[in-house]
Formats: sequence, C-alpha cells, structure tokens
Amino acid sequence: MDTRVLLTGFEPFDGFSVNPSAVMAETLNGKTIGNTHVYGYVLPLDYCRALNVLRKAIKSSNPSHIISCGQSYSPEIRLERIAINAVNTKRPDNYGNTPNDDTIIAGAPAGYFGTIDPHQIITRLIRNGINAKISYHAGIFGCNWIYYNLLHWAANGILDAKVLFVHLPPLPTQAEEKGDQSIPIMDKNTQLNALNLIIESL
Repeated sequence: MDTRVLLTGFEPFDGFSVNPSAVMAETLNGKTIGNTHVYGYVLPLDYCRALNVLRKAIKSSNPSHIISCGQSYSPEIRLERIAINAVNTKRPDNYGNTPNDDTIIAGAPAGYFGTIDPHQIITRLIRNGINAKISYHAGIFGCNWIYYNLLHWAANGILDAKVLFVHLPPLPTQAEEKGDQSIPIMDKNTQLNALNLIIESL
C-alpha cells in the first residue's frame, strides 16, 4: 500500500521573511519519494485558525503519516519524542493572540509520545552526515501546541495517522537577514535531504 504523508510547516515568525519548515513543505509538496506521496501545507502561526487549516489539510490528503515541522534555534535537526499539555500564555502568535490558559486541552494527559519512533531515523540521518538528535522538549509555543493536538486526536480516534514533529534549524539567509552570524544555520539542501530520509524511513 502506498504511504501518504502530510508534511506541514509554519509561516515565518519572529521578524523573519522565511521559515525553513514552510520551505520544506512547499518544496516537497506533490513529490513522490519511493512509494510515498507527499502533501505539503503551510500553517498560519495563529492559535485561532491553525487547527482548522490543519483539519482541512488532513481531510484533503487522508494521510497515513503526518510529519509536522517547525523552526528552532538549534544547530541540528531535532526529532521531537514528546508533546506536553502546556502552552505559553505570554508570547503572542503572529496575529497577536495568546492562549487564555497554559493548558492546551483541559483534563487531557500531561503529555504524549510521538507515534513514529525516531531512533532508527536518527541513526540513518547521522550515517548520512546530517547533524540530528532526538529531543524531549518541543517548547511551549506553536510547535508543541500543534504536535500535542495531533497526538491528542490520534489517541482519541479522531485521527488515523502516525505523527512525528521535526524541528529545523534556520536557513543561512535568515542569519543574513538579521545580520547575526551567531544564529545556528543549516543549508536548504541538507534539510531537504534530511526530510527525504525521514520520509523514506516511514
């Protein structure tokens, strides 16, 4: 059976004009990797709209797997093992919205493990010379928020797909844009190679 992967990214944030996760989703949208068909979508960094956009993307693509991506400020690609039921109530999204409560879903579990085991994927990435690691904290902003909601849907039978979150480093153009060479970076081709390897590993 062919594999159908929904690959999501976020629109730019934090004053950048680009987000590597959006670049990956746009670049790989419509591609076939092995026997895997990729459907790329860019989500708004918007607590009010993002989940509805995500639901529409899931309905449209009917995925067997979801790889949700976001930008971090780490030098390596991070495969997130856990999503926690917590969100920052002080940091606004791109549209000035902040959550009313620091719990994502009241009464839900404190956390969920991702449903795609990252360990073999990490080994493959490292063997191919890609700087990557498993992470156990996806933050408490939009990335963790999306990841937690996806895993909650899966745990409650709303979503029939395996889920993993991947954090990507900034692109070189982002360091140039900020005029800050201390920002950790990874080039687009390396990130594309990593996403191809991750998708091939499903």
